[in-house]
Amino acid sequence: MMRSLAALLLLLTLAACSGAASTAPPSTGPTPAPTTIATIEDAAARVIEVYPAFEGIGPQDPSIIGGCCWWEGTETSDGFTVTFEVGWGDCPSGCIDRHSWTYAVSRDGAVTLTDESGSPVPSGLPGADGGTGSNGGSGGDGGGIPPGGTGIQGRALAGPTCPVVSVNDPSCIDRPLAGVTIIVLTANGTEAARATTDANGGFAFSLPPGPYTLEPGPAEGILRGSGPIPVVVGDGVVIVDVPYDTGIR
Repeated sequence: MMRSLAALLLLLTLAACSGAASTAPPSTGPTPAPTTIATIEDAAARVIEVYPAFEGIGPQDPSIIGGCCWWEGTETSDGFTVTFEVGWGDCPSGCIDRHSWTYAVSRDGAVTLTDESGSPVPSGLPGADGGTGSNGGSGGDGGGIPPGGTGIQGRALAGPTCPVVSVNDPSCIDRPLAGVTIIVLTANGTEAARATTDANGGFAFSLPPGPYTLEPGPAEGILRGSGPIPVVVGDGVVIVDVPYDTGIR
């Protein structure tokens, strides 16, 4: 009797252990670590990851004469600043034209365009977007949004241009406004970038996704400019035309 009871207890113990093992959670691999930017090289690689149009551009080498494209960077208190520059037109003699983009890269991998300047980038070169306009504190012409990037692009247009506008009348279409300052504000009201419209009234801002407000500046000879324009940048480029009222009626 005692032997039977002992055998029964042994069987119950084995069954309990077996059940516990079968309900244990499966083992998992280590949780992927967040992006950590520790060096200037890491920061440049992170910009290229976000903007693949810069793929193939390497660090600046002062010993190379006639180089068209390079990046350089510095460490800041909260991360890194990296500038990518593209040149074209007789680069063996120093390049006739250039365009640059400057990015702030945080240590956790956030990339923010802080400045952009230079001539419009021709098709086929890194950073070319086939559009017009520029971005950045310098207010220069050209540049735009790197292929595959995100941002805002458009034109400043003045109208009406005729007292009575007829449908499909080319002489009465709105005219482009050159030399107008367009400012981009973030959701908290901080200036993200500014641009001066080109000869075609064009502007373009390379911006990460998020909500923004366009603040159009005054235009000489125009009765009334546009008020603030809210814009939400998503996965691509948002096209926004900025209207100015000529007062012609």
